[in-house]
Amino acid sequence: MNTIQIVLTDEQLDTLQQNVYVTVSNAISQARKDTALEKRYLRKKEACAYLGISNNTLDKWIELGFPRIVIDRTLLFDKQAMDDWLMNQA
Repeated sequence: MNTIQIVLTDEQLDTLQQNVYVTVSNAISQARKDTALEKRYLRKKEACAYLGISNNTLDKWIELGFPRIVIDRTLLFDKQAMDDWLMNQA
């Protein structure tokens, strides 16, 4: 089996990693925008689906300061605030 080895400088590797991160982040953001969830405020189950995570993971994130809104015992999540929080975690 033939192999090809590509040698990159540290600067080239950093640039490549940054470009991949931005491309993937943009693709995820666009995919979320394209979902059927067009409303801004989501209930917990909808938030889990929007984020692609389990209920348990969301509970752990809430303990870490994940943004949420509680109105008369109703738990809601703002998509904009969730996206901002996630971007700040990176």
